[in-house]
Amino acid sequence: MVVAARRYDALVVGAGPAGSAVATLLAQTGVRVALVDRAVFPRPKACAEYLSPEAGRVLARLGALPAVEAEHPARLAGMRVVSPDGTSFAGRFSGARAFRPFAEHGLALPRERLDYVLAGAAVAAGATLFERTRLERLDREPGGAIVAALRSARAVERLQAAVVVGADGLGSRVARWMGVARRGARQRLALVAHVADARDVGELGEMHVAAGAYVGLAAVGHGLTNVAAVADLAALPAGDPEARWRAILARFPRVAERLAGATRVSPVRAVGPFSRWTTRATGDGALLVGDAADFYDPFTGEGIYAALRGAELAAARLRPALEAGDLGRRRLRGYDRDRLRTFGGKWLLERAIGLAVSTPRILDHVAHRLARRPDLADLLVGATGDFVPVHHVLNPVVALRLLW
Repeated sequence: MVVAARRYDALVVGAGPAGSAVATLLAQTGVRVALVDRAVFPRPKACAEYLSPEAGRVLARLGALPAVEAEHPARLAGMRVVSPDGTSFAGRFSGARAFRPFAEHGLALPRERLDYVLAGAAVAAGATLFERTRLERLDREPGGAIVAALRSARAVERLQAAVVVGADGLGSRVARWMGVARRGARQRLALVAHVADARDVGELGEMHVAAGAYVGLAAVGHGLTNVAAVADLAALPAGDPEARWRAILARFPRVAERLAGATRVSPVRAVGPFSRWTTRATGDGALLVGDAADFYDPFTGEGIYAALRGAELAAARLRPALEAGDLGRRRLRGYDRDRLRTFGGKWLLERAIGLAVSTPRILDHVAHRLARRPDLADLLVGATGDFVPVHHVLNPVVALRLLW
């Protein structure tokens, strides 16, 4: 059956880190927020499950850090990268001594727990959470309000809001409704599982690279290790996610040896293909946050920090717009400028790292240099950890040190 529309100030589609964070920030100031997700929490999610040191700062501002810490996440002191020829270098967050991170470690915990904590924080702040509810349609009324058709097990419900926030991930329906979703040519797939009793998994996250593929290993607490394998979709054999996951791992004999005695304790979950982008993150009565706005390569582990920080930027623009009763794109497009100022350098760094990772000869050369220059490795890892300004890495002096 169809029931009458309920009225809210903001509809947030997707209750992952980005959606729950923006819902929390808006609800804390009295905004009436509806937070909608297809899942029931807690629920698992394919992800590298890494939070950079600066992600902890945003969690603290949200008031969610104590609850996240209570989940006993793993603490990661830095990252190790193993290049295709076997050369490795390691950078530590504590090593970039000229810069002070929020903490000298990142955090890692299953998304099943992280997302449950953050969705709970949104509800505690006053947001209304609609679980097991799917967005079916968005329409704009003559006065500018957005009307959403939401399908749950009970009914199709109409919900009216002044603004819709798309936090609904890679295949964002909100982005498609806005007309800003685009697809790129290269497609990659990530396959992720948790294992118990992996050998020699320590305080550093690890990235192992081969031509056209890479594997990440990181402790996520409670004796579990996240094993994320990423490869070009066209290069993967046919088969179910587990078969494809094992096919990628077989290309990394040293990793496979360390997992030989491990027990897989979760299904292998797939996410991707990673081939979409958006022309902008704002529209009339709408904006995008998290992966719906832009997708970060899992190699650099930017996704959760970008989701949380992007939620802060979005809420800062939405609050005065709601108070003024003006949710037009001219009012909201400052959010696009905020994102460029905040993430523009990281986008460049991500692309530079992506070029190196996709070109084995370049990565081997850079790995040899960084293995001999731990100070530069610390600087690079600090930049990917979100506390070293990117211009300290992307400058001619550092480039010369890396290449010659």
